[in-house]
Amino acid sequence: MDCVFTDEAEGVRCLNCGAVKKKATRRNCGLKKGLGDTVARVTKAAGVKPCGGCNKRRAKLNNLKPTPAYRDARLVYTADLVADAMKLAEQVPHYIDGICGVPRSGMIPASVIATHLHLPLFTLNNGYITEVGKGQRLRASESKSILIVDDTVMNGNTLKRLESFKCSTAAVYVNPHAKRKPELFAKELEPPHLLEWNLFNSGYLARMAFDMDGVICHDQPFEQWYTVPARLRYLPRKEPITIITARLEKDRQLTLDWLAGHDVTVNELIMFDGSDSDRAKQGVISNYKAKAFAATGKDWFVESCQQQAQEIAELTGAWVICTENGRVY
Repeated sequence: MDCVFTDEAEGVRCLNCGAVKKKATRRNCGLKKGLGDTVARVTKAAGVKPCGGCNKRRAKLNNLKPTPAYRDARLVYTADLVADAMKLAEQVPHYIDGICGVPRSGMIPASVIATHLHLPLFTLNNGYITEVGKGQRLRASESKSILIVDDTVMNGNTLKRLESFKCSTAAVYVNPHAKRKPELFAKELEPPHLLEWNLFNSGYLARMAFDMDGVICHDQPFEQWYTVPARLRYLPRKEPITIITARLEKDRQLTLDWLAGHDVTVNELIMFDGSDSDRAKQGVISNYKAKAFAATGKDWFVESCQQQAQEIAELTGAWVICTENGRVY
């Protein structure tokens, strides 16, 4: 993730990784959860190989003294965005007569607000504000006071590009440390911004690996895999992805066929090398996924099971996003 700097006496400090610099520069954060990661890096540099107990102590120290990024990290669900867009609608001034969404994510809250306030909906298209439609219930009119709405403001770069439109601006979520902020917003959201509606096709993708059942598709009983097509859940399509699944090797072709049928390409599909009885043993799946994930060298793992997410995080020190409860372990 990009560093997010805040002013301090000695210069600027990144809220994500804790780096201190004389001035803010665009750089890639070295992900750090807290004190445990700091200790782990020092011991690694000294040539000390971590054991299972070391990793558990590392996790405890991270939770005891977390970085702001780890303390505040969570997966924001699309349902939250819709609910908070309704709260943002309450702030819209009476003179606003049109709502414009910033493609694509900004169209979600913009359509919610426009529908709730019975106003025409617009979008940005090739540098112009273009009407999407007003429906049959609204009278034809030329909107003169348009509110441009986005889902989030991280650094304020999009707001700068919107200045030429001379319109009011709003966002559902705003980074409290952003240099530019919209006129209206519903909530402040500390970075990192992990958003259900764009995470799976975001800039994080190259550094992530994914569970299959419960993430890419919905969970279903093993015995139904060959008779009932799995229901899709999240489909990363921006680039080839890495999947680490507890499915058995014998289910590889079935899995690849399902992924291909939903236009999801993989650069690596890692499957459980064992039997049904092996897979059923306590802790086996978490240990297998942790070992496989560590070998990828990636930073983020997306897991559906809360217990496995916590165990994988403790075993690897990685950032594990749990789709079941929205927590980051």
